[in-house]
Formats: sequence, C-alpha cells, structure tokens
Amino acid sequence: MLLPILQGLPPRRSLWAGIPLACSLALGACWTNRTGVEAPPPTQAVQAGSPTSAQNPFPPIPTPPPPLPSPTGTPGVPPWWPRSQAQVWEYSPYAVVLSGFLQGLAAQGGSLSQQGILLWTPEGDLLAEHLLDQPLPVGALDQLAISLMALETWGYDHRFETQFLTTGRLVENRLVGDLIVVGSGDPYFKEADVQALARHLRNYDIRQIDGDVKVLPSFRLLGQPDPLASGRRLVTLLQEGDQPIAVTGAVSTVQQVPSGTHTLAVYTSMRLGSLLQILNGNDDPALQGAEHPRAMAETLLAQLGGKAALLEYLQNRLVAHPVSYMDAAMTPEAGDIRLEQGSQELHLSPRALAHLWEYLIDFTGGDPTRILPMAGIGHSTLRVRTLPLGTFAQVGFVVDRTPHGAEHHRLMVMGQLPDGTHFVLLNHGPDLDLLRQQQDQFLHDVLAINEPSRH
Repeated sequence: MLLPILQGLPPRRSLWAGIPLACSLALGACWTNRTGVEAPPPTQAVQAGSPTSAQNPFPPIPTPPPPLPSPTGTPGVPPWWPRSQAQVWEYSPYAVVLSGFLQGLAAQGGSLSQQGILLWTPEGDLLAEHLLDQPLPVGALDQLAISLMALETWGYDHRFETQFLTTGRLVENRLVGDLIVVGSGDPYFKEADVQALARHLRNYDIRQIDGDVKVLPSFRLLGQPDPLASGRRLVTLLQEGDQPIAVTGAVSTVQQVPSGTHTLAVYTSMRLGSLLQILNGNDDPALQGAEHPRAMAETLLAQLGGKAALLEYLQNRLVAHPVSYMDAAMTPEAGDIRLEQGSQELHLSPRALAHLWEYLIDFTGGDPTRILPMAGIGHSTLRVRTLPLGTFAQVGFVVDRTPHGAEHHRLMVMGQLPDGTHFVLLNHGPDLDLLRQQQDQFLHDVLAINEPSRH
C-alpha cells in the first residue's frame, strides 16, 4: 500500500514522507478507527493529501474470519465459548479443540446439554468452557469435596484412634465382662486390623470373652454399612481367625461409653493424607469389590456430619468465599451446588469444581499428588486411562438408565495436565469406553497447544 501513496510526492520527499506513513500503517494493527470516517477498503489506493488520509491515517482492523461451525447449528459465537471472551474466541486454539471434542460427543449420541467442560490456567484465567454454570452429577468427584472438608476439619497429619475397652476382668483365659469398641471416624479400619486385635488379646492370654460386644456409632469396619453390622463382622472375624477368640455374648450399639471401663488396646490409623490418597485413587486390593471406596467416603462423611453438612460446607467455602484470583465468570453461585432430591446425589457446576480444585491445591501445600494419583506412576485407578503422562486427576462414572431400560454413562475427570492447565470434564454418552477415549484424546490435544512453548 505504501507505493501508491508515495507516487504523488517529489523524489526528495518520498523517503521522509514514507516514514510516518509506515508507522501509521504499523499502528493500524493496534488501534481502531476513532474518527468515525469510513476508511477505504484495504485494496483501494489512498491519494496523498486527501481528506480521508488527513483525518484517519490508520486503516481499519481486518475483518475476522468466520466462526467455527456450531454443533447446535446456531450461527455466530458457539454456545460453549466463554461469554466473557466472545469477541476473541475465534483467535484461540482452544476453540478448535473444544469444537472437535463436542462434535465427537454429539456424534456418539451424547447430549450437548449434559456436557460440562472447563479449562483454566493456574493463575485463574479462563481458557474454554461449556456449561460452566450448570450443576451436573459428579459421581466419585464428591470424594474430593469430602477430602477438602476433612482436610480443613482435621488437617493433613491427623490420625484416627480406635479404642477397645472392657468393663470386665481376666479370669484364667477368659475376659469376664463386655468389650466396648470406640471409633473416631477411621475410614480404613480393615479386617486385617481385627486379626491384629485377636493376636493382641491372645498375648494377654485371652481366649474367650464372656460378655457382650458393644459398638459406638463412630466405629465402622471397612465395607460394612453401619456400626451394628461392623460389630457383628468384627465378632465373626475374632472367632474365625488364625488365633480365634470366642465371644459368648450379643452384639449391640450404645451411644456412650459405660462407666468403669479400662483400656485393652488402641489402634492408630495412618495419616489423613495417606488415607485420602487411598480413597481417591490408590488401587488397593483391600478396596476391590463391595464398593469399599464408597464405604471409606461414607465413613468420613458420617463423622463430618453427613450430606447436609457437606452441602452447607461447600456453599460456605465455594460460594460465600470463592478463590479471589479466579476469573469473574468462574465465580460460583448458590444454584451451582445442590443435592438431588431422592437420591441425595451431589451436583456441582464445572466452575464450582474449579474452586474446589484450587482449595485442594492450597490445603495440600500446592501438591495435590499428596492425595491424588498420577498417570503413568504406580498402580492406580488411572491405569485404565491413556491420559498424558504426568497428569494427576480424580475419575468417576455414573450409569443413567432410561425408562426404556437403555443405559447412558456419565464419565467425570478433574485434574491438572503436565503443563499446568487445570481441567474439569463431566461428560455424557452411551459408550463408556468411547467416552474415555474421547476425554483422553481431548486432553492430549489441549496439552499439544502449549507443546512448542514447553520445548
């Protein structure tokens, strides 16, 4: 464009006149037309000294390319792009990746109204989103909410004690009196620990308990639904172990410790942080079958006050006191967190989960791997995924059954990629294996966006 402008100038002035004009053209990429005068098209020559060039030396910003196709058929800005970034969405590489992911989900029969997606930076900047403010079922991700509440309540290094008390006395090989079991919320008191108790009692030369076994509500044996079932299973294990202890009395629950007791044994758990790592992803053989991870979560939740207490905690922590450095569009509201009536299933929006994640980072000293597994390291629940190596995350799924008997799956994953990008994926579709593949490929594509800068 410079050559036609300089044609009307004398030879000696052409060089000096070109300098300010070249600067003007360069600045045109950064400034908009502020004069209100319509500028000529970029291909039209501008005559030197014309009113247009005098009043508006800067050319207009080029027209942006057309938007990406929308799976919903709606023209313009795709509905999944951040509303706060609507004017610049087409320039972001995340738009292409997100568009392809959503179109793939729709192609396999997943409902776009059930796909919660959120990407953001460690600094709290929003990268991409779809339905960021819609509460959706979170499945096992509720264990991260329980973990956060437990960490704030007790601290990472907290240990639970399980006390075994008695009101009786030792007569030859018999304990004449009741055995009282007092827990403090240990979510991982296992059958192997009952066998250790039996060995401990036999070291005291106790072969039989002539009395009842009374259990306080705070005690649960791993895999058992309530204190009474835990007490009955404990008695069975005592009597059938390698070093059996006979029990002649009944099993019951009591609300407080009887008077006149003294201590037989005390079991101390591992640290809370280690327990949460088992809960959230360690593929421990003791947790196979019978939904033992859920039993761990339910034990912790019962000690914390139940689901109503968890809901109140999340409202206070995430809504009343959101993380200050997060993008304003990601601030949760009261409607982002709820318990489904009937099932009491926890529903959270992607942006509420984002604030939950940021608080988990804070309460784990900046290292969520202290309570979460990492892809490619160890024998964890992430072993069935093809996530980028070095990703740490929590996963879960829920099966939805239609009135006609058809099954749809909800697959959830939340975590952090090796480049620091944080993500929440709450996805829906008929094929669970295909959902896993699509989620994993999407995260690989997101990671590839920043690969050149990483190298």
